Amino acid sequence: MAETTDGRGAPRPTPRALKGRTDPARAVRPVDWSATGKRPVPPPSTPSAGPSARLPRRRAESIEPPRPLPAPPPDAVHTLRAEDPRPLPRPLRIADADIRTVGVSGLGTEQIVQAVADPEDAWTADAGASDHFLRGEVVVQVRRADNAVIGLFSARYALSVRPEEYEPALDIAEDAAGPSVRGGRGTRHPTTRRELLRRMEVAGFVLTPGAGHGKVTHPDHPGLVLAFASTPSERRFTRHAVAQIRRVFGIDLRR
Repeated sequence: MAETTDGRGAPRPTPRALKGRTDPARAVRPVDWSATGKRPVPPPSTPSAGPSARLPRRRAESIEPPRPLPAPPPDAVHTLRAEDPRPLPRPLRIADADIRTVGVSGLGTEQIVQAVADPEDAWTADAGASDHFLRGEVVVQVRRADNAVIGLFSARYALSVRPEEYEPALDIAEDAAGPSVRGGRGTRHPTTRRELLRRMEVAGFVLTPGAGHGKVTHPDHPGLVLAFASTPSERRFTRHAVAQIRRVFGIDLRR
């Protein structure tokens, strides 16, 4: 015999007793998963209205304008300011506190400048970060970023630690000039001694003549003295002089 009571002991309703009643499941309201609680936005009246017309409007956010860049520190090597002249060629800087010496002592400024200006051999080191200039028994190491002397070595020591494969750097200043911007004959270098002296005068250089070699100085760079041949015989004298002046004074006489 089928059980006539539920789990709580109450009698189960019979079909006759449920006749005429509404099924409770029919009274449950289905869930509207698309409802947002906001009034529906009417469709656009014109075809030109895009999806943005149906989106809810939001309050515009204010954006703080960027602050001006602070001034770079005085000892910075590179900056991103277009008006900063420091990435351009700089004069040779000789400061005892920055120089490492090995096997040499008592070198004067003129001897250091002459080694950089007119080397017998030169090579690049430190993945292009510095150049070594050899003249006589002295090798001068110059950092490219700020044209500062950072090493003075005996030629014997410098050649012993020079790698077997290295990049020659003797003609770097000359080869960087390129062809003439005017085209045709000539180059960007002065082609005659007279033209070279005229460009030096315009740039503010002072040439003091001597018996065999004169001296080139510049009032803006005290302490830097460059030997200058009074009677040049080399065919590439003007190119060589331009390279020397560029290495020592940081002034480019090419046009």
